[in-house]
Amino acid sequence: METLGMHRRLALGASPAILLLWILAVTVSATKHDVGGKKGWAPDVNYTEWASHERFFVDEWLVFYYQKGMYDVVQVNATDFDRCSAENPITKWNRGHSYAFHLEKPGHYYFICSNGYCYHGMKLSIVAEEATPPAPAPELSPASCSGSFPFTQSLSFPVFFTIATSLAGIF
Repeated sequence: METLGMHRRLALGASPAILLLWILAVTVSATKHDVGGKKGWAPDVNYTEWASHERFFVDEWLVFYYQKGMYDVVQVNATDFDRCSAENPITKWNRGHSYAFHLEKPGHYYFICSNGYCYHGMKLSIVAEEATPPAPAPELSPASCSGSFPFTQSLSFPVFFTIATSLAGIF
């Protein structure tokens, strides 16, 4: 009877840990775009040029790195973007030194920096596309699986790690 109780405690204790590892694996796999590259969110950076070398998809992240207390990130509509106006913000972030914005749906997104910095080029317009489904995995012939475990080729490391640690009773 004690063995059954011990297994239940182990299973209950492992569940939050497994969930946390799964969440971390999903979060880590998301694409992150550092706005402006190494220059970050600052005046006199050509964000149109930077964005032209990127492709943006739903469920990706834009990360704005900026000088704390000096700059902000304001999401606006197209009209306010063209006017460099932060009077009707959709969102505004001015705390800390960075801001991560999740691209939740397809469409246009517009960002500016207020306090006149928009006129010095601190404005970004992007289009987030619907995520394309991954291409189907090629079928493996029996010869290509010889000498290895075929299931390890289809499992990602986080999933394999989660299963292995929960079975080992580490958590």
